[in-house]
Order: sequence, then structure tokens, then C-alpha cells
Amino acid sequence: MKIDTMFRHAREAFKSLRRNTWMTFAAVSAVAVTLLIFGFFLVFAFNINYLAKELDQQVAIRASIVPGASADDIEQLQKQIEQDPAVKSVTFVSKQQGLQQLKAQLGEDSKILEGLEGEENPLPDTLVIVPQNPQGIEELAKKIKAHNMIEDEDHGDGVTDKLLDFSSLVRNVVLVFGLGLAVLAAFLISNTIKLTIFARRREIEIMRLVGASNWFIRWPFFIEGALIGMLGAVFPVIIVLAFYKAALNVLTDGSQYSFIKMLPMMPLSLYVALLTTFLGVLIGVWGSVISIRRFLKV
Repeated sequence: MKIDTMFRHAREAFKSLRRNTWMTFAAVSAVAVTLLIFGFFLVFAFNINYLAKELDQQVAIRASIVPGASADDIEQLQKQIEQDPAVKSVTFVSKQQGLQQLKAQLGEDSKILEGLEGEENPLPDTLVIVPQNPQGIEELAKKIKAHNMIEDEDHGDGVTDKLLDFSSLVRNVVLVFGLGLAVLAAFLISNTIKLTIFARRREIEIMRLVGASNWFIRWPFFIEGALIGMLGAVFPVIIVLAFYKAALNVLTDGSQYSFIKMLPMMPLSLYVALLTTFLGVLIGVWGSVISIRRFLKV
């Protein structure tokens, strides 16, 4: 298609939107309401996925090293474990570091640990091993425990399994709900656009009578559908991101909810804006394609 022809179709689409103000307003409003729900869902889905990844990263094996192991032996063991393709990272935590971490966790109650420094420290030197795939932690734990320098290992057992099951469940629920919401959005938006095109069926019939080709008739409606979807995405994106920024401010100002971790505004705002606008434009064009077929010879 020639560029001047495309510009002509675009001008016709803009003129039609202005000429049919109320129908345009109704279509854009319906798109906006639907995409507003979708936008809030996107924010929720991205953060749920973020939290699920955080849970996965907390899965680790704490391997206690046998007492009396030399620094060279421990370093050799750490390098050996790091070479395992199932291992993401290995961190050595000395018994002194372990005691300090325990004191930090206990807070004011850390007084009960006084006098346990130095030789009196009962904690073992440990290796904290993070698996590449959290689902494979059981198999990896067995291999780690088989090392003769490992006295014992702890990977949470039932707690870890529950965390992984919960993470998987959350992802599956979000995926199913998201697909259902996308189908609902497509249905509502396409039906709204069908009504706008149905109201202009005489205009289409006249264009056919004067000899306009099917594609010549289609293009302005395709562009209108895209514009309606794009315009309908503007306010939902602004509203969703404004609410999200307000929620972030509440959760980062030292309130009682500050322990809840959420994604930062960037790049989340970019993802939400692009996906919401893309869905609006895609469904707008698709609604036009489906609706105008009944008035044309195909």
C-alpha cells in the first residue's frame, strides 16, 4: 500500500472518530474500564511472580563442616561443590559469622548468647549452597551430605517443599486467571467496537455501491479500532501507575507493612504501559476485523 493512501485512511479514521463523537466516547470508555481491570491484574501478576522468585531464592542447603577441618580443606571442598552444575552458589560462613548472624536475628534476646565467643562457640563452620533449580534441592542435598567433610545438612525439608509448592501454585493460578481475563477483555472490547461499526452500516453500504474495494473500506475501520484501543489505554495506565506509586510510598515509609517487598516503579511502569496499550490496540483491530466482515463480500 502506498504511503499517501495510508495517510488518507488515517485521516478518514480521525474524521470518523470526531464525527461519531458519542459512539467513540462509548467505545473508548468500555475499553478503558476493561483495560483498567487488566492493568491492575498486570501489577498484581508481576509482583506475585516477583515474590515467587524471592521464595525460590530463599531455598538453600546449610551444610555443617566436620570439626577440626583446616582452612585449605574447606576451600578445596567449596571449590569442588561449586563445580557441580546443579549448584548456583556456595558461601562459606565461619562459626564466628554464624554466631553474629544468630545474635542479629535474636535482637534484644541475644544476651543469652553472651560468653559463647571464641572456643566456647558451639556453632559449626557451614557452607550455604544455593541450587540452580530449587525443585532439585532434595537430590542435591543427598550429594552434599555424601561428602566426608560434611557432618550434617539442613535444607528445610517439609518447609522447603511447601514453599516450592506454594510458589508453583501461585504462578499457575495467576496464569489461568490472566488468560481468562484476556479472553474477557477481548470479548467486551470487540463487542463494543461491533456496535460502533453496526451503527455505520449504511456508510459501508454506500461505499460499496460507489465501487470501493473491500480493503479500501476495511483500512479506516482497522485504524479506528487501533485508535480506540490506544485512547482507551491512556487513563487506565495513568490510574494504575498512580495507585501503585501511592502503594509503594506507603510500603517504603517505615510503616508496619514495610516488610512487604514490591517491584520498583521502573521497569514495572514501562511493562504495564506497553502491555496494556498493546492489548488495547490488538483487540481494537481484531474487533474491527471481525465486525466488518459481515458487511463485506469475503
